[in-house]
Amino acid sequence: AFSLTLFNAAVDLISFSNILFGIYPPLFVVLLIYSIGGTAISVFLGRGLVTLNFLQEKKEADFRYGLVRVRENAESIAFYSGEESEMQLLLQRFKSAFENLTELLIASRNLDFFTSGYRYVIQVLPAAVVAPMYFSGKIEFGVINQSVSAFNHILGDFSLIVYQFQAISAFSAVINRLGEFDDILDRSSSNSLTDTLEDISITYKDFRSSSALESNGSTPPEKYATLLEVEDLILKTPSESTLIRDLSLTIKEKDNLLVMGPSGSGKTSFLRAMAGLWKTGTGKITYYVKGRKSGIFFLPQRPYMVLGTLRQQLLYPTWADDVVPTSDSTNQKNVLPFLTNMPNSDNMNDKPMKPTTDELIKVLEDVRLGYLLARFSLDSTHEWSSVLSLGEQQRLAFARLLLSKPQLALLDESTSALDEANEIHLYQQIGAANITYVSIGHRSSLYAYHNRVLRISTFNTNNEQLNWCIEPTTPESSLNFTNL
Repeated sequence: AFSLTLFNAAVDLISFSNILFGIYPPLFVVLLIYSIGGTAISVFLGRGLVTLNFLQEKKEADFRYGLVRVRENAESIAFYSGEESEMQLLLQRFKSAFENLTELLIASRNLDFFTSGYRYVIQVLPAAVVAPMYFSGKIEFGVINQSVSAFNHILGDFSLIVYQFQAISAFSAVINRLGEFDDILDRSSSNSLTDTLEDISITYKDFRSSSALESNGSTPPEKYATLLEVEDLILKTPSESTLIRDLSLTIKEKDNLLVMGPSGSGKTSFLRAMAGLWKTGTGKITYYVKGRKSGIFFLPQRPYMVLGTLRQQLLYPTWADDVVPTSDSTNQKNVLPFLTNMPNSDNMNDKPMKPTTDELIKVLEDVRLGYLLARFSLDSTHEWSSVLSLGEQQRLAFARLLLSKPQLALLDESTSALDEANEIHLYQQIGAANITYVSIGHRSSLYAYHNRVLRISTFNTNNEQLNWCIEPTTPESSLNFTNL
């Protein structure tokens, strides 16, 4: 829009400058000097507007972020009786934004006063200068109107910065803020490019290719196919501190692995690396599954609750696209292309059949959440992260897992908010569904539902021994970790 305004001003200036200069050249010179002086004064008065607009964007964003944090953590704040402290922090951020807005309004007011005076003070000048020439008979009366019109047009063209200074300053503040964001993205991408050779490699291969069979039958077929191979994995933090060194393991169907270790040893980081969320380090992770999305399912410690109905909670993320309402075909003509759901044929082939309502009700009963249907219908919409307790949310996440039926599940302390009885029940359910899983846990009762234990200790740079070991689960294996 500003480029178009600038172009129109340039065309207008060329058209009317010749007219005014032909009527009375000194008037054109006075106008040029007046507009240059007005522009200089405008820049002087509004020199702080760009900074003030930039700070206002930042301070308002900080205040909104503080409000969101309080809303998301309201219960924890109430338990700590921290309402007064949070109120002081929010008031401090609000006061900072308010004080900056006050300075911004004062600067804008001063600039408006000057702009209004600048616009009207000189209006009588062209008529006053050209009028003596009319009375002396040198020009006709119509020339006076012509000179006034040309003068006003040229004044507006020369004074474009004066009249648009506030809009330009606000636009510059937004550009500066976007520029900072772009610089951060550039630094992030440049760092990722320099570290590409050091990243953990994750590959996905066809499930059928993992069977160790030879055409002449010299190699006997494996009873269970391989699902996951980890080779020479070195896991590091972003600050290059080593968490795990030279880890290699293979997971086959029904080979359930329990990951244990002290806090900070790298258990969750290991699962993040397996899920492709953590790339810092070296090594190779290979999956042998039917589909990248449908073959692997990740359960975090705190499940994500989508905005929508209870049905959508259960269908997420495998069938998330199927439950988004679409408009009628008659209204599709005016819909922008990126607003329409374009199904991915690969995902549709890998995706299991969408569960029926009866299957959704059954899976809620399987995870002992059937009582929710007495309070809510499947199509009722609520803020589920607030309505359901953390334990209920974790059981709902297991319901998603049972519906998706992946080949491999990665569980990051996914039962931490549950009692042992419900924890054991859920592991029995996923075992009965023939889902192989790698889970992080701390309770000794989990040994009965895993075949092997990966024990990870805190890495010691002065110790050359590996900080991990894999052993079969036995009743007395829980005692061995203290000797690691």
